[in-house]
Amino acid sequence: MGCVTTYEQLAYDSFVRRRQASIGTTLPERVGPFEFDPADLALIRGADSFFLSTVTGAGWPYVQHRGGPRGFVHVLGERRLGWLEMAGNNQYVTTGNVDRDGRVAMFFIDYPTRTRLKVFGHAKVVELDEDPDLVAKLRDLGDREIRSKVLMAMVVDVVAADRNCTKHIKPRWDKEQVDERIDLYRADIRALREELEAVRVELQSARAELRDARKQQERGC
Repeated sequence: MGCVTTYEQLAYDSFVRRRQASIGTTLPERVGPFEFDPADLALIRGADSFFLSTVTGAGWPYVQHRGGPRGFVHVLGERRLGWLEMAGNNQYVTTGNVDRDGRVAMFFIDYPTRTRLKVFGHAKVVELDEDPDLVAKLRDLGDREIRSKVLMAMVVDVVAADRNCTKHIKPRWDKEQVDERIDLYRADIRALREELEAVRVELQSARAELRDARKQQERGC
């Protein structure tokens, strides 16, 4: 099978391990081939943005934001992700970096659950006319499709990933998520109002029956 590269082998060199050891931290290394956790796949499929880090020709890290409609990052296989590149500022730093050195890191954050996921992989640019079927698949979001102008596709063969702790992430919700929660409260309010109205009707009926019973009793007397 060859050498299996783990997240720890990519992220923890001797300097990192020395820092960890200085505070008594011993982090075990995973073994075996990489597999995504189902929860991580759900986070990726539900993302509407992530941060993408590449390596410049000068050897420096370069980070860019990638965003789109929820679900724009597709899971193309057990260890492959892909998305469409939208028009930007015409600098092409990220795509140029990938052309030279495909090593990338992706950083996903789900703010409502305070979850973050780090992904290492090898990226490549796929031109629109190079694989029309792939482009069509990446446009397809199930209930809708991406109709915006796109420049190319990006595919990442994932090497390793790690879910980080939730510390220091401030929960945030977008308008759609807030509306979903408000709709739940509205549904509860409607149900309570309907229940209250049913009780009111029953109470009016009981009062009417009670008045009728009193009248009948008075006549009998």
